Amino acid sequence: MAIQRWDPRRDLVELQRRMKEMFDEALSRSAGGEGDAPGGAWKPPLDLFEEAQRYVLRADLPGVTPGDVELQVENGKLTIRGERRIDSGIARESYLRVERPHGPFAAQIQLPASVDAEAIQAIHRDGVIEVILPKRKTSTPSRIEISTG
Repeated sequence: MAIQRWDPRRDLVELQRRMKEMFDEALSRSAGGEGDAPGGAWKPPLDLFEEAQRYVLRADLPGVTPGDVELQVENGKLTIRGERRIDSGIARESYLRVERPHGPFAAQIQLPASVDAEAIQAIHRDGVIEVILPKRKTSTPSRIEISTG
C-alpha cells in the first residue's frame, strides 16, 4: 500500500461509490428483473477463492439452466451472462411478492495474469456454476553456474 496524503474528498467519493453499488444491488433485487436495474441486468452473487493450482469462481444461479448461461474470456476478463426466465405458467397478477430477480444478468471479474485462459472449465451443479480457472504452469528457477574464462 502506497503512502498517500489524506484527502477527505477521496474518502467521500469512495463512500458515495460504495453506497451507489449497494442501492443498485438492492433495487435490482427488488425490481423483480423488470429491467429497472442498471443496464437492465442483475448481478448474481459470486465467490472467488484460490487453491494451490487454480482459482475457483462460484456463481449462485438457481433456476437458471446451463443453456441460459454464457461464459466468455476477453482481454483478461471473465464475463458471465445469461437470463433467468420467469415462470410462464404463473400469471403476473398472481404474484404477491417477487424478491428473486428475473431477466438478464451479468457479472465480470478481472482474471489474475497467472490464469491459463485456454484451460478454463465450468460445471453446473445444484444451481451453482463453478468455473475452474487453472494457473499457468511456471518453470522452476534453475541455478546457472558461472564459469571462469
